[in-house]
Amino acid sequence: MEIFKKVTESARTIGEGAKSIGKKSSDFMGAAKLKYEINKLEKEMENNISALGNLVYMQYKGEKGLEAEVERLLKSTRALEDDITGFEEQIAKLLPKPPVCSKCLTELPFDAKYCFNCGAKMAQDGQTE
Repeated sequence: MEIFKKVTESARTIGEGAKSIGKKSSDFMGAAKLKYEINKLEKEMENNISALGNLVYMQYKGEKGLEAEVERLLKSTRALEDDITGFEEQIAKLLPKPPVCSKCLTELPFDAKYCFNCGAKMAQDGQTE
């Protein structure tokens, strides 16, 4: 009877470990997709900024009536910046950064109570005291 109990507990532990690994891989995939979207938005921002530079130069040369296009590109670029910020926040939720010792700047495990490099005690918020 005892052996069946141990087998059942082992199977449960393995199942929980598999779920944890599945969630982590899902988080990494989600973050990779978000980073790809950020890359696309950054390329679009570069195009907008290049076009803005051309429009400003055309205005400098004396062309008129370009203000509406300049305004449209400025607003579009600002919206792209906001979208990128939102994606970066989503990535931070999926892949939180580990705590860093404020004394020696060593990256630490999430559950660290002390810095393994310099021995500084970690506060509750993940920073050294």
